[in-house]
This record gives sequence, structure tokens and C-alpha cells, in this order.
Amino acid sequence: MTNRILIHGLIVASVVLSRPCRSFAEDDAALSPAELASAAREVMKTYCYRCHKGEGSKGGDFDVLSSSSLLVKLKDSDDTPVVKGKSADSLIYRRLTDKEEPMPPKNIKERPAAAEIEIIKKWIDAGAPEPAAAARKPVTLLQTLTTIHDDLKKADKEDRPYLRYFTLTHLHNLPSVAESDLRTYRAALSKAINSLSWKKKIVLPRAVDKEQTVFAIDMRDLDWDLGDRWTHIMAAYPYGLRFNHHQDLRQVDEDIVELTGCDMPMVRADWFVATATRPPLYHQLLNIPHDATTLERQLGVDIEANFRRDRLARGGVFPSGVSKQNRILERHEATTGAYWKSYDFLPDHDKADMKKVPLGPQFRNNPYPDQAFQHDGGEIIFNLPNGLQAYMLVDGKDQRIDAGPTKVVGDALQTSGTTEIVNGVSCMACHKHGMIDFKDQVLEGTAVFGPARRKVERLYSTHDKMAAWLKDDRQRFMAALEQAAGPFLRSESDKGRKLEDYAEPISQSAVLYTNSGVDVATVAVELGLEKAEQFLIEIGKKRLEELGLGPLARGGKIDRRQWETGQGLTLFQQVAREFRYTPWKYVAN
Repeated sequence: MTNRILIHGLIVASVVLSRPCRSFAEDDAALSPAELASAAREVMKTYCYRCHKGEGSKGGDFDVLSSSSLLVKLKDSDDTPVVKGKSADSLIYRRLTDKEEPMPPKNIKERPAAAEIEIIKKWIDAGAPEPAAAARKPVTLLQTLTTIHDDLKKADKEDRPYLRYFTLTHLHNLPSVAESDLRTYRAALSKAINSLSWKKKIVLPRAVDKEQTVFAIDMRDLDWDLGDRWTHIMAAYPYGLRFNHHQDLRQVDEDIVELTGCDMPMVRADWFVATATRPPLYHQLLNIPHDATTLERQLGVDIEANFRRDRLARGGVFPSGVSKQNRILERHEATTGAYWKSYDFLPDHDKADMKKVPLGPQFRNNPYPDQAFQHDGGEIIFNLPNGLQAYMLVDGKDQRIDAGPTKVVGDALQTSGTTEIVNGVSCMACHKHGMIDFKDQVLEGTAVFGPARRKVERLYSTHDKMAAWLKDDRQRFMAALEQAAGPFLRSESDKGRKLEDYAEPISQSAVLYTNSGVDVATVAVELGLEKAEQFLIEIGKKRLEELGLGPLARGGKIDRRQWETGQGLTLFQQVAREFRYTPWKYVAN
């Protein structure tokens, strides 16, 4: 990458509680201890978990979703995150209410409301009770495979090769996973598949079982049967297993493969959401081209012609809140709806002063070469035919890039698992409700005169005009989001609740998936075992050490990335082999 790099800053990913704070304020006095604990957990999951997720994490060694971790005094400190019955002595509450150095840090835009902080106080003062463990009946691996098998048998023979499945069985079987988390994962799956589709209609994944742990899609509904899209998914999948050496599972596994004609017709939904919404899968599944010019041609957008003909709406901001320097944004009409493009700049760039050079970008025969800016990168946001948004990050030459450089920009909330700004998932976190309001700062303060000034007046929109465009585009996006995510996010008790009151499902699911360490209980459910103790007994402590899983035997965790990688086989597959499962990996023909 040259020095013409993306300046697409993402200071924070906007997230809100799974339950609105006004509900807390209205009825928290009537909450049982377990309900109060669940409410406090939602607050900490939303605002604290991205940094405070256990040993080695950015926010220190405590995990806000682990009650036992919160009660332990911090290393090299007299502080304890939570002191039962004493909110004033609890580090978490003190930092939430600290006016000088509050948590989350001041640069984080989305902050807990007073009612949400009060929930934390009441929970601590009540003795920091535990949330109630989910009382769900476990679903066995045999049940999951049988569910898929029976669904295939009911389908027409001609349709079976196009059916693919996403599973949440392992999360359903984990008592620490709340019902609200499962709803978020289901909504995230639905939003993800529709954010990776060029079809006009929103397609809902179909729940195959009453527990809603297995979801089916017909690839033709998304055009995923074209261009080897499922092959890309299989090639990236780190949890691929076959069961041809397992007495109880062999036959149903073989039948599924025969019915679909696919060696791996099912993948985990949480992995898919976290992985398919970032490069390379995001670009492969959505077929995003390698340069903005090709994308614009596909969408019927001609940047230069629209500039000459005054057929675009433009605004400039400094600082923008998403970029550390100047940012110019412009909107074009596209065949699918709106096409937004930002022009971003490195610091100390002599062609970056948007009040002196507002009439870029530089291109051959630009009528205003002396007033044309020279940008270093940008972000593209465009409507898909179904109304949802897609994203592309580019360098200064309009070439597609996967992520913004951390030396210039950073994601304080680590949506992608690090501070790196990653195309797709990081953008979805920020644009959870579609386009974000901004007010132009160029039109009233431009330092150009004569014909160039008149051109500025033609291109740069007044606040009212820009606000109208932004409102229209948000409404289009939110209508599509309501169709895709609404049916899964809402429980029976909150059917009338606004979609804006929920966390952005993809980014929250990705954070929970990527940032959560893998412990013994997680390993057990991901392998389809009934109990964590069964895993420890069967594999033995010596074998755990040999595989590099010693921390599990001592009650610790390993990193999710470690679990998904390895030499030849992923660590997950190496462990699965100990239980007579056959590791499967896609091999290109």
C-alpha cells in the first residue's frame, strides 16, 4: 500500500442495550436478584466487554461477564472491580461515575445513560447476584444432524443441492449464553446473509427446529449458487468435521452429503457472521470489485459527469467524528438507491484544505484545477437492491483495501477483534441505523471566489437539503433492516419495541464471538459433548498440555484465534480427532 491510504476513521461502533434503559428506570425496583443481574450484565456487555474481557485484554485482567473474575482484586492494585454490597468501593461503579476519567473513555461516543449506571449500582449493592443460568434442554449433535437430514428428505429432490444450513446448537447448549444473545445471533445471521446479496427481496433464514438452533437457506434466493460462493465459505471454515468413523453419526452424516451433493453443507452461524462480514469473504460473497471505478460503473454512477453537471450533493466536515482530518462526503443517485463516497486526507497535506480546494477530486480536464483537492483514501457506502448497505474502503487511487492503517485510524471498541478498521463489520457497527447526520462546513466558509465559488454553491448542499437526503437514505435502510432483523430480535414481551433500541446485531455478535475466550465448557459444547467434565476425563491433562491446551485444565481460557488455526488442521480439528471425528478441509480441485 502506498502513502495514499484510507483515512476512514471509526472512533466507535454505536451500540445500545438489548433492553432499553427506560425500561430499567421504570421497573428495576421490581426485578428479582437474577433479573437485576441479567440487566447489569447487559449494561456491561454493551459498554465494557470489548476492552474488559479477561486476562491479557486491553482493559486489564478482569472479565466483566464473569462474576468470579469481577470479585478478585486486580494485580498490582488495591482495587477490586466489584465489592459485594458496596458500590462506592467497586472500581467499575467508581469509574462509570468518575467525572475526570470516566469509563468508557471520553472519546467513546455511545455512553451508558444514568439509568443504566444506576442498574450497576443497584446490582452491586444487592450483593452482585448471579444471572440465572439458561434452562434450556441441550440439543445433541445427533439431533442436529437428524434435523438437517429430515429437512432435506422433505424437500424436493431438485431443491436439495441448493439447501445450506447454519447452526447455533453449541450456543443453545451453553447455559451462560442468554436468550437475548441467541436472538442477537439469529438477527445477525439474517442481516448478514442479506448484506451479502444482490437480490431485491429480503430473505429470512428458515428455522428448521422448534428450538431455532438450525436455520436453512436456499442459495438460489441469494444467488449464492453462482460464482462458487459456498466454496469460498467452505475453504475458510475452521470447524469442518465429518463423522465417517463415528458409529452413531456416520450414516446420517453420509446421507446429508449425498442428498446435498456437498461435503460441508452446514456451518456455524456465529463463525459465519463474524467471518463473512469482513475480508476476504465479505468481498468474495458480495463480489465487490478491486476498484471503485468498476463498482461505480456497475451501479450507474459517473463521478466526473455528475461533478460537471451538478448532479451530486456534497458536504465537508472538520473534524468529522469518523476521521481525524478533513472529510468531504458526496451523494450520488445509483441504480440501487444511494451511493455515498468520502474523500479523506492524511495530516499536513497541502491539497487537503477543503475551504481552499473544495472542487476535487483531481481528474483530467477538471475545470477548476487550482481548487481541486487531492485525497488519500475514502469510504464508499451504497445501497444493495434490498435496501441494506454495503461498504468498500479505498486508497487514494480508488483501489480496494481490506482495512485502514492503525497508525492513522483506530476502532476503540475493537469490533473486528483489534483496533483495526476492517471493511464490512467495522462499517456496519458505525452505521447501525444507516447514514449518520452531518452538517457541511464548507459552503459558509469557502475561501474561493468567482466561478469557482459559484461551483461550490452548486455542489455543496445546505443543511436542510443534506438532512433530507440523509433522512431518506436512513428510512430506506431501516425499512430493510426491520424486515431482516426485526423478526428475530424481538421477544414476545417486546413486540412493539423500536428497532433503534437494540444493539447492532452483526457487530455485537462478532465481538462476543471474537473476543470471548474459549474455556472448557465452550470446548465441550462446540465438540457436541454433553458435559465439560466428559471432555477433561476423555482427553486427559497430559494430552491437553501436548496440544497447547493446558490453561483449560487449570480453569483458564485460550484465544478464539488460536482455537481456529493450526498446522494443517486447526486446533479445534486436532482436538475433535480425539473423539473419533474426522477433520475435513476444503481442497481445491
